Amino acid sequence: IALHPQVTIVTGRGCPYKCTFCLWPQTITGSHYRLRSIANVVEEFEFIADELPQVNDIFIEDDTFTVDQERCISFAKELLQTGRKQCFTANSRANVTYETLEWLNKAGLRLLCVGFESGDQEVLNAMRKGIRVEQFYRFREDAQRAGVLIHGCFMAGNQGETRESLAKTMKLAKQLNPDTAQFYPLMVYPGTEAYALAQSNGSLITRDYQEWLSADGYHNTVINQPGLAASELVSWCDQARRSFYLRPNYILSKAWQIATQPREAERIIRSARTFSKHLLT
Repeated sequence: IALHPQVTIVTGRGCPYKCTFCLWPQTITGSHYRLRSIANVVEEFEFIADELPQVNDIFIEDDTFTVDQERCISFAKELLQTGRKQCFTANSRANVTYETLEWLNKAGLRLLCVGFESGDQEVLNAMRKGIRVEQFYRFREDAQRAGVLIHGCFMAGNQGETRESLAKTMKLAKQLNPDTAQFYPLMVYPGTEAYALAQSNGSLITRDYQEWLSADGYHNTVINQPGLAASELVSWCDQARRSFYLRPNYILSKAWQIATQPREAERIIRSARTFSKHLLT
């Protein structure tokens, strides 16, 4: 999703949100968002520009970079004062205002990686996502208007998941139509609330950590939901990728993006070469 070559930095640790599946805040970084100063982060951006001029994208790998939107705007303004518009990408929630998106884009924000997770409100509530489906559509419109690309993350297998809720998630993904999307089965990591729930309700099918990945090293899931076996959840993710990426309109939009956005052309072509073999198998 980022341009190549990229550098990854961290400007803050922790996340105040309470998603049951999320690994890092529950096991390592905690729920309190601790921040580096804006001046310190801007200084690192300048260092990268001076010492690593070949870098095309800076990925801000905070759990949720946009937690403090006032800080985001202040950061954007200070970055603009340097006179250097450096391309960067970050992790975000789908609750960022248009004003914040606009300022960040002016300062060089290219793309936000956003966890939409599900198109079913009850599933979102069960995972304690703390957001409503309606907000996703408003956020998507604002991001498009601000010129910010979106990488959408979608999940299968959270508490309350059904075939009907999966259909809603697929519908959401296509209607939002982010620049890129990923579909993955729930990974219940020890130390998370999702893991504890799977243990307590009997949906965890193994404690052998080798089973957390497939034989080929891809995401697997080790839970069965009522009416949905683990294998069905993995299969749905495979089908969802094909359904999302092989749409004629999507393919045409990528062709147009290649023709009109030279900065994105290499990424799209490189990704298509690598990803197509997985889509077609």
